[in-house]
Amino acid sequence: MMRRTEFLKLALLPAAALPTLKGSEAPEVVVYLDAARLYDGLQAKRVQLLRGLLALDTRNWNAAARGEVVSDVIDLGGGGVLSEAASVSDLRVTLDASPGVSIQVRTGDTYSQAPGTWSEWARPASAVPPTGRYAQVRLELAATDPATPPSVSGVKLTCRVARPASKGSVSVVTDEVQRIGRSPVQFGYERQDQADVQWLRRSFRLDDVIAGKRTELERLAALMHWVATRANIRPGPWEDGKQAYPWQIRRVMTEANGGTIYSHCMSYCEVMLTAVSAFGWQGRHWAIHGVRDTSHEVPEIWVDELGKWVFFDPSLDTYYADPATGEPLNLLEMHERYLRTVFRPGEVQQRGRHVNEDRLRALRGKHPVRCVTGNYGYGKPVQWDWEWDHGYMTAGWLQLTPRNNWHSRPAPAFAHFGDGAEGYEGFPLFIDSQTPLTADATNWYSRKRDLWWTLNQATFRLVRAGEDSLSVECGNSQPHFRRYLARLGSQEWKPVESRFPWPLRAGENRLEVAPEDEFGRRGISSSVVAAYRP
Repeated sequence: MMRRTEFLKLALLPAAALPTLKGSEAPEVVVYLDAARLYDGLQAKRVQLLRGLLALDTRNWNAAARGEVVSDVIDLGGGGVLSEAASVSDLRVTLDASPGVSIQVRTGDTYSQAPGTWSEWARPASAVPPTGRYAQVRLELAATDPATPPSVSGVKLTCRVARPASKGSVSVVTDEVQRIGRSPVQFGYERQDQADVQWLRRSFRLDDVIAGKRTELERLAALMHWVATRANIRPGPWEDGKQAYPWQIRRVMTEANGGTIYSHCMSYCEVMLTAVSAFGWQGRHWAIHGVRDTSHEVPEIWVDELGKWVFFDPSLDTYYADPATGEPLNLLEMHERYLRTVFRPGEVQQRGRHVNEDRLRALRGKHPVRCVTGNYGYGKPVQWDWEWDHGYMTAGWLQLTPRNNWHSRPAPAFAHFGDGAEGYEGFPLFIDSQTPLTADATNWYSRKRDLWWTLNQATFRLVRAGEDSLSVECGNSQPHFRRYLARLGSQEWKPVESRFPWPLRAGENRLEVAPEDEFGRRGISSSVVAAYRP
């Protein structure tokens, strides 16, 4: 247990200890989750919004498949970044759905769902005794006949909420609290201190590659250029038609001639992902497919300074940017520009080498992206036709490999363009209204939040804990998270627990909280200025 810092000595007042009204004296609160709100929650897998209903998605029908919906955390006590203390009782859950839909609920007393602070999932009885002010619902949709998919109109939560009388007032003056985008996809993150990862950094003096670069983008672009300038040998020693793609850096790359990379774009992607992992960045591998049946293997890297994922192409020494602002783009942004530019409203993508060829040729000089390139490709200087050959023109179908920890956890080995349970058909595939579902897909997502989650952030919520104090509850999205750091005003950073009290003085009070990982890398902080008037 970490020791509390000197400025955080006030004891917490738990929700159960708050003075409450009895029985029916406490006001009744109703929260209604309609189909759209349920769809926008934490998970909405194998379901679709159809005519105001949330229905089982029966495409690529499999009788064993289930639709799964999990709401975001619901604060039954109300409020946003700052809320009043509340005691919740007599929770009742009502499901408005057709046959084939089941529901579970759980409750807790931390918004971030810290371990040990929430109940287990259970089917709601006539009344649920909540363990705290927060709740979450989970739905399962199942059917035996794809012609009659089950559907949900909504879920109603009714409870009684009592609030203690409080003196004085607290208000938020400035809110710079990070909004974390969470995803239902369970991603496996590589460790910075993994031996083979650090072998790459040390053996090829990668610290010198990024030396003198001022921004994260400049450092990542320098690493990309270094990868793109490594010599290429094809085929790889494993490419005999019988072996899975190796993924491990020492099989993909040799030290000969300052670094030589075996095989094609997949290997250049793997080398860059390993290189950025050595410095504490996190990236992920995508298989993308687009015009003229062109396909490509590329990484996205999370960039703290921009607060977003950014696409890089280490095979062709390229990233893409907005022509007006110069801001680098991620695959989702490229995908959406690709659709808006190439296809008319209502049209869907088609596979085929000559589909929309005339439209694409007419776009020369008018593309909604700007190519930033170091003019290398697969180890050789090259002047390539980015407006036609590759790049954002492949951002049609997007499929994610759900981990990058191939060195920390080498098994199971995901087969390249694979077969069976570990093949690409089981990897998360992004689908939207203009991107048809492929016939072999078994694991698809249709919401941006599912595959473009956020990283390295600290966030918090504030709850009144007394007349002149707030309870601060922290959450984070940082891989390999170790601890929270906090500072009041201009004081020094100090370690704090995930939930701590914040004593207020009359006037304005500033708090900032940041996450730090096991390797000492500090993430994106959140801050707030709260005004207290006795």
